[in-house]
Amino acid sequence: MSRALSSLTNAIAQGIQRQLDRTSDTGLIALASLKLAGADLARRFDQAEKALVPPREKRLQALNKFKREQSLTSSEWRLVFAGLADDDEVSLPVLEDDQLFGRVHQEVVGRIEQQTLTRRDWLALCFSYFGYDEGEPDDNPNWCLLRKDIDQGFDAVKQRLGREKEWMRIVAHYRELFGKDAGAQLAEEIFEGNIQDLSALQAIAQIPDKSWLWRRIFAVLLSRIFSLDDSSFSHRLPELVQLGQLNTRYLNDVLSACLTRYYHSRYREQSSSLLKQAALDHWGSPQMRSKQNAWLQYVEQPVCAMVVAWFAKEDLEHFFNLLKGEAEVDQSRLFYWLRFANQMSYTRIVMGSDAWQDRGSDFVAFREKNKGRLSQLTGGPSHNNAVVMQIGNYFFVEFSGTGNACYVYRADRLPFNPDQQVLELHAELKQRGHSPAPMRHAPAPRRPNLVEGWLEKFDAELRKLGIIAQSSNPGSAPQRNDTDEALDIQVAAALGSVPHQIFDNRSKGGAYQIKLARDDARAQTALLRLGFKPVNGKPLLFWRS
Repeated sequence: MSRALSSLTNAIAQGIQRQLDRTSDTGLIALASLKLAGADLARRFDQAEKALVPPREKRLQALNKFKREQSLTSSEWRLVFAGLADDDEVSLPVLEDDQLFGRVHQEVVGRIEQQTLTRRDWLALCFSYFGYDEGEPDDNPNWCLLRKDIDQGFDAVKQRLGREKEWMRIVAHYRELFGKDAGAQLAEEIFEGNIQDLSALQAIAQIPDKSWLWRRIFAVLLSRIFSLDDSSFSHRLPELVQLGQLNTRYLNDVLSACLTRYYHSRYREQSSSLLKQAALDHWGSPQMRSKQNAWLQYVEQPVCAMVVAWFAKEDLEHFFNLLKGEAEVDQSRLFYWLRFANQMSYTRIVMGSDAWQDRGSDFVAFREKNKGRLSQLTGGPSHNNAVVMQIGNYFFVEFSGTGNACYVYRADRLPFNPDQQVLELHAELKQRGHSPAPMRHAPAPRRPNLVEGWLEKFDAELRKLGIIAQSSNPGSAPQRNDTDEALDIQVAAALGSVPHQIFDNRSKGGAYQIKLARDDARAQTALLRLGFKPVNGKPLLFWRS
């Protein structure tokens, strides 16, 4: 027996040795791989601390049990924590019922004191905190108490878990969100470029897109756009436009603020390709008559007119340079019509078949960039192109080919639709028998930039129509054409039911001031559109000269 046991022992020892011999060169590698896998697992565990929002139906079911004072499980309490702001369309949200919220507060405080508040409990409370859909949540004492519970609860959860995890570091960085000035510091950091990505915070805290927090953030951001001087605003314009990507619900507000601020800057005569393209992508062309009202939902008429002028200038330059046809560009025509670009409310280029089919890179890029704003010209020479311009109550049709007169039509009697995709030369654009008569380009000026010869004759004809070229001075302030009474009406319409006070000291050399009774992002944006600026240190006070 002892001999057999000895043989077995030797066999086991030899087997172990053979195994060690086979793995001796990979043991350390395997150990290192195991450590890497462990580290990766720990990292994934930290990053997986993202609580999903419980479905509304389950929240309402738990809330019903809670309101009936039935016993709740831990998971049902968590559903109640997440549903404090829910409106079941039958009764008030728990946050607006003192008795119900008092029971919730007592439960949360008990868990904090007994160190049983979990991370998922805390995140559920955060969802109700950020999801409370009221313009001024601070007016609700229960919401303020919830904010205090969340702030204290975070410390309790940290102490309970011991090891600091990634989600804790993220929340600690944004701790001001659970203070009285929630959102102000965050907005300032965003505006200064110190924070560019809120995805980590949003994933952990589950902040709804329509949260009061976003309203506060964008109220500050929009206000700060108008506090920049011209040079700083111009330098930072690309990043300011990008602010709308933080929450696309406010994209229109950001574009509106940037365009309005640009209008009040010394640069407004200079086309901003960034602003023009961004607004074009989201609102369509301001020149399309069917789209005009869409633009005026977001910006005031003078701002819209500024962008239309940008399109007009660009259209004229493209027309007389890129679309010159067989002949050289007539620089005198370009010079002449650019003098009226700021008054043009509509322009449309009508391309002949040569330009329409040209596969050159310039033409391809031009057609792509102006998709939806071009028409095709038929019935004439393939090299000829036309541009349709509206100034005041008249439409003018100018051609690229020499020998063509400029045709003039009254807007209320326009015999063709300029938005058509195809326009015929003689049947539509060059109709005879209309008054005013076509204007001919003769005699030629001595130099293209002299108002003499046919340019002087054109000026005389346009004056008869009530159209006079306006000198452009980029450094001057925009002309104010509203009466005092009209401004009062605009303010009243813009603010609607938002309580406010008006202090008009302009007759004494002072400013026209508006003081809002509460923090309202929409009202503030409306005032910024009207040219008002925020008073430093007084976020609810706005002024305008």
